[in-house]
Amino acid sequence: MLAALSVLIILIGAIMAYVTLSQNTKSEGLGAAITGQTDTYRGATGIEEQKKKLLSYFGYTFMVLSVAYMFVSMNSW
Repeated sequence: MLAALSVLIILIGAIMAYVTLSQNTKSEGLGAAITGQTDTYRGATGIEEQKKKLLSYFGYTFMVLSVAYMFVSMNSW
């Protein structure tokens, strides 16, 4: 069980890194890539908005799996 959770956590972490790096931040500059701020007032269109939603879903999944891993590892002592 711990091994399966470990693999899932690593896999989701790698996917989150890939999605983060694939987001389009060329127009906002390096500051936006680091802080997430944008200078425009209009929302991201199309694929960029979907990437943001996907990233948030993977983030929530990562947190839930991490907590599950903690509880499973505590009970295996």
